[in-house]
Amino acid sequence: MKVKKGLNLFEEVRSQGALSALCNGRGMCGKCKVKLDKELPLTETEVKLLSTLQIKENIRLACQHPVLEDDVNVSLVDKENIIVLGLDKGHVDVKKSIVDLLLAIDLGTTTVVMVLIDGKSGEVLLEHKFTNPQRTYGADVLSRIEVTLSNNNVCHRLIKNEIKKNVEDIVARFQPKSMSIGITGNTTMNHLWLNANVRPLVQIPYRPSVIKKVTQSIKAELGIDVEGTISVYPPIAAYLGSDILAGMSLINLFETRDNILFIDLGTNGEIVLVSDGKLYATSTAAGPAFEGVNMSSGCGAINGAIDHFFVNEEKINFTTINEGSPVGICGSGYIDLISCLLKGPLESSGYMMEEVILHEHPRISITQKDIREFQLAKAAIRSGMDMCLIRAGISYDRLDSLIIAGGFGKHINLEAAINIGLIPQQCSENTTFIGNSSLAGCVSWLSEEKKVPTQWNIESIKVIELASSAKWLELFSEHMLFEGGNV
Repeated sequence: MKVKKGLNLFEEVRSQGALSALCNGRGMCGKCKVKLDKELPLTETEVKLLSTLQIKENIRLACQHPVLEDDVNVSLVDKENIIVLGLDKGHVDVKKSIVDLLLAIDLGTTTVVMVLIDGKSGEVLLEHKFTNPQRTYGADVLSRIEVTLSNNNVCHRLIKNEIKKNVEDIVARFQPKSMSIGITGNTTMNHLWLNANVRPLVQIPYRPSVIKKVTQSIKAELGIDVEGTISVYPPIAAYLGSDILAGMSLINLFETRDNILFIDLGTNGEIVLVSDGKLYATSTAAGPAFEGVNMSSGCGAINGAIDHFFVNEEKINFTTINEGSPVGICGSGYIDLISCLLKGPLESSGYMMEEVILHEHPRISITQKDIREFQLAKAAIRSGMDMCLIRAGISYDRLDSLIIAGGFGKHINLEAAINIGLIPQQCSENTTFIGNSSLAGCVSWLSEEKKVPTQWNIESIKVIELASSAKWLELFSEHMLFEGGNV
């Protein structure tokens, strides 16, 4: 694309909806890389965040050039092609379905995943994913709330237009007369889809403005000539959305008498404990480190992403997704890597004397800043787990099961996760990984295999607020160390 003299490079490229701008243009993430046809002056931020080779190739950070002095031709450097999907089955029980197609949508902060099902046969027709276009306004929900509160519905329009385009493609291809669409996601994502008031999400006492399932007409909402409805499923609380509720429904947490700890790992770490028939839940702002974001060599689960590290003859080796040429490190890779480094240059405090280079071309490394980012994410998740058990009055050795969901859950090396203190040692024999439970739960609701929990069910969940808890701050500090802690 061409950007003309006098324009803001960042805003012009972002307006195309494809720019990776995870810090919302604050010059912190180094992801809004663009390649230019002419040399632009370097800023201190670019010297810090770009490699020497990138600088020589006229790669710059779009956010660093608010006013262009000449016309430039621009191409994107960081293009995301996330390959982690979620349903893992080819057939669904749809005995009660009366529509031609069922479309389940997991509206993730980072990635949107869709699965299409034949409403008559139950056959899974396709799975599709795309990067949430709202990411151009920040990697986390607070950035998007901030944009929306400035009297700007751009996040609503971005996701609505992208979903509409995908549904139009489905209708053109399969020619259905009727459809049923279901949407799960965290509370902010669903509010942005509905264009609902997000201010209560960031003001004490932190409450969603929409608390019940919302039903929309496909014709009215998307302007597509097909009969049917869109069901936007209800949240639990301001930072516990329909995504974790779908997972809870999927694994029958409302019916079980076992002690089960359920975690959905993502940008927002959502944690639920059922003990003695009572449900406790909390949410931690883990940040996007588990998804490779805010890390100097981080990337999503794309072809060529390093997904596993291991030590062989005192040398750190790695594997990549689909055996592609290395392009960066994804979340599961960082868990392995930090576990490996604890055998060498990384201290349990998180201190590492110097950057560790893992691959030269392109340069893939881990820095002290990366370690700190990961420590914050790990400490947030683990301290949230601890708080749920403390509230219920049980210890980890009384758990019947620890279930971990999330986009990269199935790729986690359990031994490494225990070694760094993300998962407690007591759970080494009863931890399972189930992938995208939000999407699978949404499918179960659409097909009526499972019932959507009632408002009474939802209100029975005891929500644990962490921010005001002195005990949580104490646990958070403890779990910054790379040593497993016991409750």
